[in-house]
Amino acid sequence: MNGYYGRCPQIFLHTMPIQLFGHVETRLGKAHAMLCADDDLPDAGIFHYWFAPPSTQLGLAIAVSLRTLDSGELELVPRRVFSEAESGGLVPMRLSAENAALALNTRLVLEHGPDAYKGRWTDPKGGGEVVLNDLPPARVSNVHACKDWADFKAWASEVRVETGAAAFRGHGSNAFTLQSTLHRAGRTNVLRYWMDTIPTFHMHVEAILGTQIDMSKPGDISVLLGLAQHHGLPTPLLDWTGSPYIAAHFALADALEYAASRKDVTHARVYGLSKDFLGSNSPDLVTLPACKPYVSCLSVSPRGNPRLYAQQGRFLVSNVWNVESYLCKIEQVIGKTVLVAADIPVTEVATALEDLAFMGITAASLFPGLDGVGRMMRHEMAGRIAKAPLPGMPAAPEAGERPTTREESKGSDAS
Repeated sequence: MNGYYGRCPQIFLHTMPIQLFGHVETRLGKAHAMLCADDDLPDAGIFHYWFAPPSTQLGLAIAVSLRTLDSGELELVPRRVFSEAESGGLVPMRLSAENAALALNTRLVLEHGPDAYKGRWTDPKGGGEVVLNDLPPARVSNVHACKDWADFKAWASEVRVETGAAAFRGHGSNAFTLQSTLHRAGRTNVLRYWMDTIPTFHMHVEAILGTQIDMSKPGDISVLLGLAQHHGLPTPLLDWTGSPYIAAHFALADALEYAASRKDVTHARVYGLSKDFLGSNSPDLVTLPACKPYVSCLSVSPRGNPRLYAQQGRFLVSNVWNVESYLCKIEQVIGKTVLVAADIPVTEVATALEDLAFMGITAASLFPGLDGVGRMMRHEMAGRIAKAPLPGMPAAPEAGERPTTREESKGSDAS
């Protein structure tokens, strides 16, 4: 069976994670749908469906087993049902004996067509059509190609006024797209991540830091997620900053550090996200394993995380595999600019990092501690970046010379 177009070869063999979007016909009417499966667990996934306004009907998420039939079709078999909560999150659903029996006897079979996956779900009482396909790939269209570092600084000043950009993110190559570390790790089932990975990390954090993190408190959850993001655990978060210059430092430092292995890279990229989008996608509470696809701002306290404080850090969180494509789709729907970008020639690395250091932005300031100092000095060595001379130290007495006493010093002043 050929794989689905553009990204995921041999989907039914699950050689890569999948995330498909579309619709399903239910007994309550037509609903939006999303199917997610992880690379490391190819025989399991989760099927979401939800209703568009003005419907007030809550959606469902169904944990399913995945099996490739001899015909090449993909069969989904329900294992557990989750209901959409008022907050948008997912909670285990208590089913009556009749509904539980109905759910366990439901089957969904998908066949790969030329442009979509089509099939039907059936149960003892009936069935309905299902159509799923990939989110069409898209890249940010509003990109400014900077001539040099000075041109980037002019863009940074203009974009704040012209598009209201209020959050920024740097990439070492303009070929890289917006995607969280969790999704780059081959995971799209955020409910599984929330139920399996986060509790284990929580246990280790409390043991190592000797502090209690109360998972019933949103503030403590945000602290845990921030620690996970900044200590290498894949998360569905994307780091952003309130400063275009901090974002530029991350982009250019990354380009410098990986220059030897990315010889074809000519430009680093800084993304900007509009204030309007940030305002309209900043709910009071953000539930990671949500029923619907989302890209939301997440408030993360810098408590216990000095890096986050130094970097003016802020986060987006998403259950969508390709965040950039999703943001471009939102732009098309609302007819307003959401995402902008500037590409900086990598030949400007030394000039830019020297200027950023003049502004007080270095790896040492962004990563408090010796790791940051080492990183800053590595940048200076690799980029031949000029640095200020070290101040002089007081000279030690010459051999045989007696240090001047305090009393002698006073006497000298008096004379």
